[in-house]
Amino acid sequence: MLRTHRLKWGLTQQDLAALVPRIGHNRVSCVERKKRPPNAREILAYQVIFGVLSEKIFPGLVSDVEDALAGNAYRLHQKLMKSKSEQAARKRLFLEAVMARAAKRARRRSK
Repeated sequence: MLRTHRLKWGLTQQDLAALVPRIGHNRVSCVERKKRPPNAREILAYQVIFGVLSEKIFPGLVSDVEDALAGNAYRLHQKLMKSKSEQAARKRLFLEAVMARAAKRARRRSK
């Protein structure tokens, strides 16, 4: 969707590269063609430039990260089930909240 947003405003890859700190137009091309993932600085810059959340610009990337994160949170939660410590219980509560947020976002994506 990066290319779609760029073209909507009539920007070239060079124009966009001039706006984003420390990148060149080749980098914009690579990100648009999914040859390279955007880094955090680029994701934040594109959000500011286009005024939309990263999930609207990079829906596949955000979805992949959320899915992987939810799986990792689940595995860590399962590992912590072996411990009865207060710290482990606090971590489990936190991870349950993380998994609930991920599930809620996944439900919104599927609609």
